[in-house]
Amino acid sequence: MLKAKDLGAAAVPETRKEREEREKEAKAEAYRKRHAAGLTEEYKRDMAKLNEVKARREASNARAQMEKEMEEAAEEDRKQKAEAAIAAMAVVDFDDDDKKKKSSKKKSSKNDIPKLDKIAIKKMKPAMLKEALKARGLDIQGNAKALTERLVNYEKER
Repeated sequence: MLKAKDLGAAAVPETRKEREEREKEAKAEAYRKRHAAGLTEEYKRDMAKLNEVKARREASNARAQMEKEMEEAAEEDRKQKAEAAIAAMAVVDFDDDDKKKKSSKKKSSKNDIPKLDKIAIKKMKPAMLKEALKARGLDIQGNAKALTERLVNYEKER
C-alpha cells in the first residue's frame, strides 16, 4: 500500500479550510445540477409562481381583448345609429324642402311662428327678444323690460 509520504513532494496535504471550500463548491455544483434537472424545492416554487404569473397575464390579456371588442361593437353601433339619424333627418329635410317650395308663395303667417309662454319670454335676453319681436312684425325699440312686456302682450292676444 502506498502512503502519502511515499509519493514525495507531489502530494501536499490539504488544510481544513481548503477542504471545506472544495466541499462547499462540490455541493453548490451538485445543487445547480439538481436545480437544472427540476429536482429541488426552490425550482418547484419558482415554476409554480411562474405558472401563476402566466395565468394572470393570459386572463388580463383576455379581459383587455374582450373590453376592446365591446368598445368596438359599441362604437360601430353608435356610428350606425348616427348614420340612421342623419338619413332620417335628410328624408325629413327633403320633405320640408318640398313643403317650403309649395308654401313659398304665401308670406309667413302668424301660425308659422311658434307661440312663446310667459316664462320663456322672461328668460330671453334682449337680443333674442328683438329677434322674436322682429319675426312677429313688432317694434324692437326700448329696454329689456319694455320688449318683454310688448312680446308678452302680443302672445296673450294670439
